Parts: sequence; C-alpha cells; structure tokens
Amino acid sequence: MKRTLLIAFVFFSSLAYSQIELSRQVIGSLGQSETIYGDVDISATAGEAIVQTIFSDSLTLTQGFHQPAFKGFLDFSISITDALCPTSTDGFASITELVGCKPPYSILWSNGSKTNEAEDLGPGLYSVTITAEQCVLTKTFEVFSQPQSLCDLKFFNAFSPNDDGTNDTWEIENIESGDYDNNRIEIYNRWGQMIWEGEKYDNKDVVWKGESQNGQAIPAATYFYIATVNEVVYKGYIELTR
Repeated sequence: MKRTLLIAFVFFSSLAYSQIELSRQVIGSLGQSETIYGDVDISATAGEAIVQTIFSDSLTLTQGFHQPAFKGFLDFSISITDALCPTSTDGFASITELVGCKPPYSILWSNGSKTNEAEDLGPGLYSVTITAEQCVLTKTFEVFSQPQSLCDLKFFNAFSPNDDGTNDTWEIENIESGDYDNNRIEIYNRWGQMIWEGEKYDNKDVVWKGESQNGQAIPAATYFYIATVNEVVYKGYIELTR
C-alpha cells in the first residue's frame, strides 16, 4: 500500500528563521531514502500517521503521513450458485466484499431484486448495479447448469425396505430438482390393484417405502409403477426384496 509523505524543515538561528516544505510524495511499502541540501538525510517509511520532531543546533524536522482517500472508488464481488438443470430456476447470487465510496449503497439486480441477494435464477446472463454517493458500478455474471443428460429422470427398478439404511425407499433420480414438481406416482401389484399413490414425489417427504397406502408393509414381489410427470407418462416395474 502507498502513503503520501509530507516533510517540512524549519531552520532557526539567532537572527531569523526559514521554513522549507517539500512537495508531497507517494512512497511504496518499502519506503525510500534521499539526501538534500548536501548533509540532510531523509528516510521515509509507509505506516500509520505520525508526527516526529528532531532537534539539533539549527534544525527541526517534522514528518507527517497522509493516508490516501478512496473517494470515487467502488468495488464488489459476486458469489454465484449455479442452477441444477438447464430448465431449473434454483440459481443464486449474492454481493460480497463491497468496499469503497460512502454508504448507503443502492443495489439493483437485472431480475429486479434490490437486496444483497438474487434468487430463483435460471441459466443465463445477469447484471447487478450498485450506486453510492458519486459512485456507480455495474457487473455482469453468468449462471450455468449441468448438462440436461444429467438431469433426466431415472427410475430405479429395485429396492429393499428392510431398515438397514441402504435402499430403503424407491428413488426416482432428479425428481427433486424442481423441474418435476408436477408429478403423480401410482404403484400397482401384479393383479392391477393400486396399493400406493403420491403427488409431488421428491424422494424425501413424499416417497414410497414399500408400504400400502395405510402404512402397512407389503410382501416382497414385483410391482409396477405409472409416473405422470409434467404430463408425460412413464411406466415400468420395481423388484421389492426384503
């Protein structure tokens, strides 16, 4: 970091005095040294503001540091959480490390948010503008997502609900992503009787545990599902083992 150095010399004698003020200089963090008037050595270091007076027979040296001001300087960083899938709107962005100028700050995201955070972002380009007294700065950023192939639904065809902590529920991969909230799952036995159904299946709060609709455990066997997701119908079988 740099500091501005002000050095003033005041020479006293029995008859008169004179004061010499050197122009302000910007010095680096390592400081600097120089000799003026042939026999006066100047050594300057960057640091906190100080005033020091050194007396000799005819010399008074006053040294002062002027801290730099950041008026008109504004900067910030953006933290980004990408969306899960190309059609998801679960991306997130927030302002971090906001420095410079004089608060209060006014924030405006391109999606209309006026807080430190922007939510419900899908993949794409966005911008945010921050203004303060005599300052304005706009930055653009992009929200990405994983490929669609990694977001497609995958219906597992086997599970074992025996409470051992592994494969205890029937999972549909990616159904919890937010793209597939509009869903209805129906489970049938081999005689075509529906034994369980659920809407908004999410592998957690709404999930089939190998039970009937009233919560009774059903025997190991082959069962069949009909899944209607975003008006698309999927069908298949499930092997339930215990």
